[in-house]
Amino acid sequence: MFSKAIFKQTLKSNWKLWAIFTAIMCVMSTMIIAVFDPKMISSMMDMMKDMPMADMMGDQLNGMTSLLGMLGESFYGMMGVILPLIFIIITANSLIASQVDRGSMAYLLSTPTKRSKVVRTQALYMITSVLTMFLVLTIVGLSSVQIFQGGVFTKAYTSDVKAVATLLDKDEADIADDLNLILNDKDALLKGAETREIEEDVYEAYLNLKIADNAYVAAAEIMDVDADEVRDNPAMIKDNTDALTAAAKVMGMETAKYGAYLDTVTEPESSDQSTEMQEKLLEGINAAADVLNKEAADLFSDMGSIKSSESALNAAVDASGMPKEMFISIINSQLANDELTLDNGIEFSVKDFLMLNLGAFLLMFALSAISFMFSCIFNLSKNSLALGAGIPIAFFIFQIMAQVGESLENFKYISLNTLFDPNAITTGGSFWVQFVVLGAVGVVLYSVGMKVFKEKDLPL
Repeated sequence: MFSKAIFKQTLKSNWKLWAIFTAIMCVMSTMIIAVFDPKMISSMMDMMKDMPMADMMGDQLNGMTSLLGMLGESFYGMMGVILPLIFIIITANSLIASQVDRGSMAYLLSTPTKRSKVVRTQALYMITSVLTMFLVLTIVGLSSVQIFQGGVFTKAYTSDVKAVATLLDKDEADIADDLNLILNDKDALLKGAETREIEEDVYEAYLNLKIADNAYVAAAEIMDVDADEVRDNPAMIKDNTDALTAAAKVMGMETAKYGAYLDTVTEPESSDQSTEMQEKLLEGINAAADVLNKEAADLFSDMGSIKSSESALNAAVDASGMPKEMFISIINSQLANDELTLDNGIEFSVKDFLMLNLGAFLLMFALSAISFMFSCIFNLSKNSLALGAGIPIAFFIFQIMAQVGESLENFKYISLNTLFDPNAITTGGSFWVQFVVLGAVGVVLYSVGMKVFKEKDLPL
């Protein structure tokens, strides 16, 4: 099937190039993982949202607030493609076309080794080198996530939980499982707020929301349903005694009291009352926007700026007709919800990370098949590189152009790179059909290249 001697020689000749590109990719992905901080990234996204780049990136900005989203868009969407592509172009050309061009292929074929065995061996090395590259990248990535963020082999904890655990000399898991330990301890509450860099009353509102959400998660586990189902319909907890008991324990309540709490949470509000409240809030935000010289739409996502300005807060309270405490409570709830969103940034799905690497490998498998096929077709390196490098690079450029604006969006239909969509993987989209297509393209083109090489005339 293949020659061990030729494979060893090829490995010996190319391992340094492979090691350099693999090391660079591992270092870059590790740096992204090490410096990732949901709060910092969220602040950067807010700064970028009014820039022209935000229009070009579209929904990709929202996905970058999680670790997987950041890796998908910043690494696997760019450097994780272009670096292995350069390695593939150089290697594929050197395996066949370059050897024919230099005359070393003539020496190799003068031995009893058949052409079919030679080309199969070279194809095997090309595929194996790319596969090994992404296997190493996957292992390094998982290790880096565990070291710098957690969440792979152990649970990831937010910065406030870590800080409070140290303060109270307790295990991080104990604090995360019972946030009432923070809520009921003044020093812990202050430490957690300082760590998250938010005001104490906002942190208290956040803890209450987090505890309530943890109760939903606990109930969902008992009922063996998705947590989102419980979040959308908390009343379903009351139909399961075990789930009700588990959720009440998380809340630090007696079961009967938690059942009464669920009644208040699920009680439908009067439509007129809800509309009136929203109108009052809008009037208050419009008034604060005038004082702060901002757009009202911007204040909806940055209500903390109202609270930080006494004049804006007073104007908002006066315009809304609400008591000051109630308006501040609404602001705190919004800011607390923002903190909950940031918590999602530390969540890490090993499965999605593996799919990212599998998708990147399949894309490289298909692109390497293009380069390898032209290396087999042409006897001159310059001709092999013209198409073996030109087409994959063109695909990469077309994908970038398709992301610039709607007028160039159709370029995505003429690029294989479009079939690898990191955003679809990290956000639960569809990607298996694309993976199958990439795999099929690679198998077909490798087969074509090997067949051509076996049958063509060589300048021996």
